[in-house]
This record gives sequence, structure tokens and C-alpha cells, in this order.
Amino acid sequence: MTNERGEISSPGWKLNFGWGIGTLGASILLNSFAALQLYYLTNVLGIAIATASLVLFVAKIWDWIANPLMGLISDRTQTRWGRRRPYLLLGGFVAGGAFIVFFTSALTPISGSLVLVALSLALVGTGYTIFNVPYMAMPSELVDDYKERTKMISWRVFFIGIGTMVGVSTQRMAELLGDGAEGYARMALYVGASILVFMGWTFWGTAGGRAHERDRQSVPFFEQLRLGLQNKPFAALLGTKFTQLFGLFTSTAMSIFVVKYVLGKENPGEWMILFTLVSFLAQTASIPLWTRMTKRFEKRATYMVATVMFSVASLTWLLASPDESMEFFCLRATIKGFAAGGLLLMGQSMLPDTIEYDFRKTGLRREGIFSGLYSIVEKVASSFAPTLLGLGYAWFGFQSKAPTQTVEAIDGIRYCAAFLPCLYFALSMIPLYFYRLTERELKATGNS
Repeated sequence: MTNERGEISSPGWKLNFGWGIGTLGASILLNSFAALQLYYLTNVLGIAIATASLVLFVAKIWDWIANPLMGLISDRTQTRWGRRRPYLLLGGFVAGGAFIVFFTSALTPISGSLVLVALSLALVGTGYTIFNVPYMAMPSELVDDYKERTKMISWRVFFIGIGTMVGVSTQRMAELLGDGAEGYARMALYVGASILVFMGWTFWGTAGGRAHERDRQSVPFFEQLRLGLQNKPFAALLGTKFTQLFGLFTSTAMSIFVVKYVLGKENPGEWMILFTLVSFLAQTASIPLWTRMTKRFEKRATYMVATVMFSVASLTWLLASPDESMEFFCLRATIKGFAAGGLLLMGQSMLPDTIEYDFRKTGLRREGIFSGLYSIVEKVASSFAPTLLGLGYAWFGFQSKAPTQTVEAIDGIRYCAAFLPCLYFALSMIPLYFYRLTERELKATGNS
């Protein structure tokens, strides 16, 4: 945005808040599923761990098609409310309703069919896609300036922290609301409604924001995908996010298993809330510090520092045992939360930079294509990470619905928690090394 003298002006906190709060609904949905889906399938529905891992993978196949398709649809949409905003509301209805359908499935005929269980999972992913692909395309439309976009994304990171805390707390909510399947069903009603409210809020919160008209130039779908991947900064960022999301989703999915079986806590929901609360406070406090680091060291170097910090914190799970002190437990949560703030802020703020870079080079407005590709790696990671984690647990002998686990299975949970995130984050440093888009280079790039 520019003022009357042509200078860059801030979009204002109301627009930043109005756009950012949609992340709260999306984050609640994503983190609830990341934390509970594998546990719900095995310990509530009683599906064998290897089979549950396969169901998660199959349910996500549709997302590989839906995400880029949704980007194309939102790019070509033209309504009185703009290209993106109607899908924010529609996605909220679908996602919130599907969340309720899945977590009440143990009380319905759905639980008797693996096909129906997979379809209910796919419906959740569809609702998230309808919302998130247009949503992530909006910052590059709403804000022009390199630094102002980082400020806008910082609101998203703040709401991701709250959403993560709420999402992980759903296990404790289910414990308090009833035994077994009934508790999860009651939890789903409250959480599904909140997903709809916060996703829908963004529809009204961005009403005063700038929106571009639909691009009239006809570019075939697969040609747009090819051109999108030719954007070298975007391709490097995509590879980085793909591998890092494996680490993040693994960390979330394994949390309930680590707390229950490695730390030996009877009510894992309480400790998960404590861990997430401490992480959220550290993540929120870290945002101004990470923002200042980007001004001094640029975004790529800052991203690398956060990556190393999160990996080191993950390795401390090797020391986890029932004798672990609460102080050490909270210290780990603090370090991981602080690092997560940098990971989220850098990854999210670099995406609109790569989209602007594409526009400056091509003159095409195709934000939805890039957000669709960005979202698909999120979906693939969210399906593969729990799947690989579940297969790892199966290899170490984990038994679904068993009151206790063997020493080998418990050690396997500990090793997966420590080493899998580190492996994924180490791999992410390779594409991140090739990300070279700086503020100076972006401003020097002109429309072709």
C-alpha cells in the first residue's frame, strides 16, 4: 500500500488482525488432527497401527489434486467480494463440519468401514484446502512492501501459537468431557464450531483490503505449474518447507505417545497443555527478536538459526523418562517454542516474497497457483509424517489399545521423537542453502 505521496504505508493493525485471525481456525484444525488423528484411529477406533498409517496416507491422496486445483479456481474467480474471500467462509463450514464428522465416527456407522473413515479424513482436508489456498494467496495482494509483509505474517505466527495450544489441548478436553468415544464426540462439537467461527471471521476482517481483479490472460493449468516451479526462490522454499513440515508434524503427532508411554503420565492431556502453553509463550516472545534478526542478517540466515535450535531441542527427548523433572520438561518446551517462532515467521513471510518475485518477472497475477503448491506440500507432509511415524512405532512393536507397551516399543517412541525431526530438518538445509532472494534482489527485479 502507498500513501498519497507514493510512499509505502502500513496496512494497519485491523487488516493484519482481520487476516491473521483466520489462522486461528486453520491452526486449531491442523494441530488437533496432527496431535490426535493417529491416536484416535488406534486407541479409540481400535485400528491396528500399520493399517491406521495406511488409512492416513490414502485419505490424503485427494489433497494432492485438490490443492493446485483450488489455487487455479481462486485465481480465476471473480465476485463482488473479490477472488479469495468467498472461499474463506465456505472452507470454514466444510472444515468445521468435517471435523465433527470424523471425531464422532466412533459413535456412528462410519467406524465400521475403513473406506468411510478415510473419506471423513479426506473431507477434513478438503475443507482446509478450500480455506487455506486462497487465504495464503492474500498477503501478496494486500501488502506490497517486503518488511510490511513480515509484520502481517507475524500476526499469523501469533495466532498459530494460540491455535497450536488449543489444538493440542483437545486431548485434555476430550478427557474432561467424557470417557472414550463420548468425550471425543463432545470435544468435536465445540472445536468444530470454533474452526468455523475463526475461519469465517477472516471473510469480514479482510473486507477493506485491496484485491486484484481476475487475470484475463488464459494460461493452461499445467503450464502454470511448470512456470511456477521455474521460480527458483519459490522452488527452494518449497523444498525447505516440505522437509521441515515433516519434522513439525512428526513432533506434534508423537507428543501424546511420548507423554503417555515414555514419561508415563496417566493423563497425557494435562502435560501436553503445559508443554504447549510454555511453547506458545516462548514463541510469542520470540517474534520481535526474530523480526529484528531479519533486518540484520536477512531471512535465510535467520531461518537456518531457528532450524538448528529446533533440532537440538528435539534431541533432548533421548533423555526423557518417568523421572524427568518438570523444570527440564518446560525448558525443552521453551527452546522448541522459541525456535518454532523463527521457523514459522521466516517460512510464512518468504512465500509472498517469492510470489511478488514471480509477478515482477512475468507480470502475471497467479498467487493461487503458488499458494496451492505451497499448501500441497503441507498436506503431503501432514499425511506422510504420521504415516511414517506409525510405521516406525509398528516396527518397534507398538500395540493399539494395549494397556501397557513393551520396553522395546517405548524406546522406539523415544528414538522416533528424537531422531526423525532432526533428520527432516537436516535435509531441509539443502534447499534452504539455495534460497537467495534478498530484499535488494527483489526490488531490483522488474516486470518482464
